[in-house]
Amino acid sequence: MKKTSIGTARHLHPPGTSGELCRQHNRAALATTVAAIARRRGLDAEADDDQLAQCAEAAKGEALKSPLSADTLVAIRCALAPPLDSSTSAVAVAAAVFAALPDRPLRVVAEDGQEFFLVPIPATP
Repeated sequence: MKKTSIGTARHLHPPGTSGELCRQHNRAALATTVAAIARRRGLDAEADDDQLAQCAEAAKGEALKSPLSADTLVAIRCALAPPLDSSTSAVAVAAAVFAALPDRPLRVVAEDGQEFFLVPIPATP
């Protein structure tokens, strides 16, 4: 199996960007990668830690060197929560977006049923 990587956010941000901002960026990216695999496996936000770890291993193409952090698990579960759609009120969308910051992706579903993740990418420290 070919190894894959989400890479690092450090090269996408200006020199001097804080490590914490880069960790938030990478956590959001990892959460979407793991959540996409989990969705294909029929999992949702109720998946247990072991199931999500298996999805992370599939994303990385290798065994995890350490367990997923509590913050990463929260981000993944946020991405697996019921999706927002065009019938979701603007107030509910705004509340979901601001509750998800700084590193929790949101799942949205288009009119045709295709699912997307809204991924917060930090712009300032």
